[in-house]
Amino acid sequence: MECMRQYINELLDFIADMHTLTKLKSHMKSCCQPLHEDTFGGNLKVGLAQIAAMEISKGNHRDNKAVIRYLPWLYHPPSAMQQGPKEFIECVSHIRLLSWLLLGSLTHSALNQGSTSCMPIPLDAGSHISDHLIVILIGFPEQSKTSVLHMCSLFHAFMFAQLWTIYCEQGAATPTMQNQNEFASTAILTGLEFWSRVTPSILQLMAHNKVMVEMVCLHVISLMEALQECNSTIFVKLIPMWLPMIQSNLKHLSAGLQLRLQAIQNNVNHQYLQGLQGCAQTSAIPSVLRKWLQCTQFKMAQVEIQSSEAVSQFYPM
Repeated sequence: MECMRQYINELLDFIADMHTLTKLKSHMKSCCQPLHEDTFGGNLKVGLAQIAAMEISKGNHRDNKAVIRYLPWLYHPPSAMQQGPKEFIECVSHIRLLSWLLLGSLTHSALNQGSTSCMPIPLDAGSHISDHLIVILIGFPEQSKTSVLHMCSLFHAFMFAQLWTIYCEQGAATPTMQNQNEFASTAILTGLEFWSRVTPSILQLMAHNKVMVEMVCLHVISLMEALQECNSTIFVKLIPMWLPMIQSNLKHLSAGLQLRLQAIQNNVNHQYLQGLQGCAQTSAIPSVLRKWLQCTQFKMAQVEIQSSEAVSQFYPM
């Protein structure tokens, strides 16, 4: 940690670079290293993200000094008058970097069984982060036609939303925090406030056309499956809003999506019955959380590789 401290900015640039994984994959093919080319880059990024997350978390203290130093844009999302192509791609880049940092933070906590607090992104930044996400959701119908990276922006937005939700819940469950009850309540409320700010933009996105409806529903269903798998408290509170939102567009969904939605509903009903019997699980099982984090890491890495390879066909690196 000591030797890396002076290189945190370079480390963050490495994590944020969309072409990093493609370059690593290409290098591994040429040098025949005995490592899996599809997972090595993601493992490296999440390992470095753990170091960055710990360093920022340690340096924040009461005034969030470290996060402001390393992520100066965090508390300054684009205004409504600034939401053009440049701001859109900047927000996508910021959300991708934040996703890796949250993944690093959650992975560190999962590996250490929550014995140490690792919260690089302060909860009070939640409203500002949601504004970055709203820029992506509002701009997606127009900007998605520009390039593969722009097209993948919706994936990055919903992947971040999953990570932020679990991040808030894991923050609430961390046993080493002072004033734990008050902090736990604040963490859950932060997660709920995030969704109260983002959901209107999701609904606005669904109002465009049938193609957009199915695309958004696919992401929302994937998000619900992930949160349900992690036994999310916030998911339980928001499912009465999310299910009608999807069910009202049932005719636009494929048979496969309808089956996945029904499975979610069945699990909700099963968990409700368990709750009545007093045997409901109240937090994510560590092994389940670690498995979900590994799957999330792989998905994020693969999308970055695919985006980078598509871009490099037109723009040499």
